[in-house]
Amino acid sequence: MKSTTPTRRQFTTSALATGVIGTATLATSSLSPPARAAGGTAQATPPTQAPHWLSLLGTSQQNQPVTDVRIEGTLPHGLSGTLYRNGPGLFERDDYRKANVLDGDGYVQALSINNGKATHQAHFVRTEKYQDEEKAGRYLGATWTTRAPGGFLANLGGGGIRDQAGVTTYQVRDTLYAIDENTTKVHVLDPDTLETNSIIPAGLVDGMTIKAHTKIDAHTGDWIMLGGNFGPSMSIASAVHHADGTCTAAPAFKAPRQVYTHDFFATENYFLVYLQPAFFNPFSFLAGLNSFTDAITWKPEEGGLLALIPRNGEATRYIETPASWMWHALNAYEEGNTLIADFVGYDDPEHFIGKDPAFSAIMDGRLAANQIGGHLRRFVVNLDTHTAREERIADGPFEFPMTHAATALRKHRYGYMSYGTHDSIFHSGLARVDTQTGDTQSFDLGKHVWVGEPIHAPDPAHPLQENAGWVIAQALDGATGKSFYAIFRAENLSDGPIAKAHLAHHMPISFHGHWTPRTT
Repeated sequence: MKSTTPTRRQFTTSALATGVIGTATLATSSLSPPARAAGGTAQATPPTQAPHWLSLLGTSQQNQPVTDVRIEGTLPHGLSGTLYRNGPGLFERDDYRKANVLDGDGYVQALSINNGKATHQAHFVRTEKYQDEEKAGRYLGATWTTRAPGGFLANLGGGGIRDQAGVTTYQVRDTLYAIDENTTKVHVLDPDTLETNSIIPAGLVDGMTIKAHTKIDAHTGDWIMLGGNFGPSMSIASAVHHADGTCTAAPAFKAPRQVYTHDFFATENYFLVYLQPAFFNPFSFLAGLNSFTDAITWKPEEGGLLALIPRNGEATRYIETPASWMWHALNAYEEGNTLIADFVGYDDPEHFIGKDPAFSAIMDGRLAANQIGGHLRRFVVNLDTHTAREERIADGPFEFPMTHAATALRKHRYGYMSYGTHDSIFHSGLARVDTQTGDTQSFDLGKHVWVGEPIHAPDPAHPLQENAGWVIAQALDGATGKSFYAIFRAENLSDGPIAKAHLAHHMPISFHGHWTPRTT
């Protein structure tokens, strides 16, 4: 089967030509000592036992049929629709375990709410990888954090990374999609049954791959994708799927640095890509010595670089910024000669890469000490002078920032995000931040609860009002070992949940969701 990750397809030939594989035996010092069966990062921090319930975030699940959900409290009148969510759902095969909680086969959920009742279902995305490995009963290749079984030789050329369709899900013009990081294709799902219907090209030029995060312009109906490829140098490309069914794919261009990015910004007239100083080394990866993530090095002394890409085809400009690690953008918009881009930024990504990442330690049943949280930050870009500054809007720790869908690419005021009352990457509450004043409403569900990304569901009576409607988040209850969905009023988030939709089992960590007024 062909790999859908560009690192194998795009620059294996280049690596061979430069003698990378021939010199692999001289580079063994870059190979991390095995800390787990999957060959992840070495353990450097004295182990601290993780609560058993928190380890459920990296515990596999099975397909779940449509089931009525027990409601605690009262679901509000007017809240009707479906919350789709996507994230990893399978973490081990044949006693070989993934090295990171962010890594697993795509597992899509649907929480459907109507007339004060709710149902829930969950299914694996039937990617080619998933189906082949189901038949084999074992992993057949590497994934982005985990080297392939079989050691050095099995990982030459990158280990054959394939699409897991396990990061985001979007319903665009009545079609439900599941998307992975760095893939040339997207999976089309049945919105009622979650069965996988087809696999279609993402639409970028020359087989370029896309990022899992896309943008939907509620005003025009445009669905915006951005990505590119790694290689001897890194390329950036974009595509816009228009409401009339046509697609505009822009030519790819080479970036001045080869770094890992997970998300991007979009406004009416620009794309903005933050080239954070997370440098990717293709040589150790292709030589079979490191997983993709172990081949990323954080170099804050290099600073950040914003790629300002005009959507009219004019030349890209690069603007220097301070160094921040960014997982997720909140939103971006233009205001006169200024571009505003809000995001959650970290001083250091040690929770993800480094000596003992928290996202890897949890797979060993440990809590790592390095869990520095993120804060809500802002890039202010002067479009005349092509300069930028970074501001801090509010102190976290925050993650998974979201806005009202109608504000995408336009001016927003409020952001909703997960929140921790202590400096930890595993959050236990939610927050609403006023990006104009920095004022923050928050509610903590307790130290024995994990809370993920909040999704805003508009109030049909006030469909465009940012602080109206409801906020829904998936959570894990440590007391019961089961998951639930917490529903808050957007305007009074600090009052706590008005209802909880309780599942009869746990759900693994779930990354991203999409709300639609359509019910299943």
